[in-house]
Amino acid sequence: YVMVGGSVFTLLAGTQYWFPKITGRMLNKTLGEWSFWLFFIGFNGTFLVMHTLGLEGMARRIYSYPGGFGEEGWGATNMFITVFSFVIAASVLVFIYNLVVSWKHGPPAGDDPWGGNTLEWATTSPPPPYNFDKVPVVRSNMPLRDMRADGLRPPLEHQALAPHNS
Repeated sequence: YVMVGGSVFTLLAGTQYWFPKITGRMLNKTLGEWSFWLFFIGFNGTFLVMHTLGLEGMARRIYSYPGGFGEEGWGATNMFITVFSFVIAASVLVFIYNLVVSWKHGPPAGDDPWGGNTLEWATTSPPPPYNFDKVPVVRSNMPLRDMRADGLRPPLEHQALAPHNS
């Protein structure tokens, strides 16, 4: 219950956060919210119920269980789990659709869509391979916030640089 949720929710959140920097485009917010809530409901309807069945004595990795769909069986609960696993699948399809559509037609993200304070948001989106023409001055763990406080613009201007060995 904890391992899958922790890893998949983190993957979804990380994709939402970094997509604008990687592609230069924003994800569709409405589709993102649908994807999150479908996954949240499907995940809890699947794995919380699996956890509960395990506490009730249902062993893992067994082909069939006695009792079927009757009162003493786990069949109805397993069917409930199956339905919610399809909700998870639907959320993944919405997420992938959002990625594809937003990559092609999403609104431009700008260089710093989240108002970040660290250097990765001080360069263009998507960033060039070399990031900065010259290394910015870093005085704290939030250099972009320091630049804004000092009234400076982030070093966004990039020129084509030739390799030093050419």
